[in-house]
Amino acid sequence: MAKHIPQRTCIGCRTVQAKRELLRIVRTPTGQVVADPSGKKNGRGTYIHKTRECFETVLSAPGKLQHALNLQAPLARQDLEALAELAKTFPAQTAAGSAMKGQNSEPRRALDQAAHQTSE
Repeated sequence: MAKHIPQRTCIGCRTVQAKRELLRIVRTPTGQVVADPSGKKNGRGTYIHKTRECFETVLSAPGKLQHALNLQAPLARQDLEALAELAKTFPAQTAAGSAMKGQNSEPRRALDQAAHQTSE
């Protein structure tokens, strides 16, 4: 029996991928928005690919992040700037990465099919 792999949706490109492949962005109980590489900080979280393109998509439309984190007020300037600086550390998406987008649209079905094929 295959082990369950938690899946999450990237708010930048809306593709589903394994939770460990994505970076968690969290709204802390104090209202600050920060990156959470450990995935364990307390607060409301959302996920994004560790690519510059996905970060740029989200940062160019801060309403996406505001909606995903259920923020009552617009994102604070210092939080937005910190996320923009973090985005600069990530690589640009490669040609192989863009092919990944269409490939992972239904990961659970693909996992079920793979498990079915190995059991035969």
